[in-house]
Amino acid sequence: MFGWFKRAKEPEIGVEEEVENVERRATQRNDTYADVVAKSNSGRFLKRGVALDLSANGARLRFENGDSLLDGMIVNISRYGVSKRGKMRWRTRTDVGVEFIETED
Repeated sequence: MFGWFKRAKEPEIGVEEEVENVERRATQRNDTYADVVAKSNSGRFLKRGVALDLSANGARLRFENGDSLLDGMIVNISRYGVSKRGKMRWRTRTDVGVEFIETED
């Protein structure tokens, strides 16, 4: 009657396509597990945490709580002799992605 009680068409189920993981990093990232100290650009202590991975251009750092970190900071990973200025590129509650910035001394 007037088509009110017709069944809805079953949705078509298509074949799922696999998504390729594309690596966009310019340099190779190495897994690390080293102590890290984040300081403000003026040298004031901010946080102590762990570096999870490291590359020539940046690092992924983990802190108990990364909320109070600044956009610009100095990253010090003494085990690998790294002490560089960094800019925060992304942040979750505990993890921070930092891009190392070339400084003109």
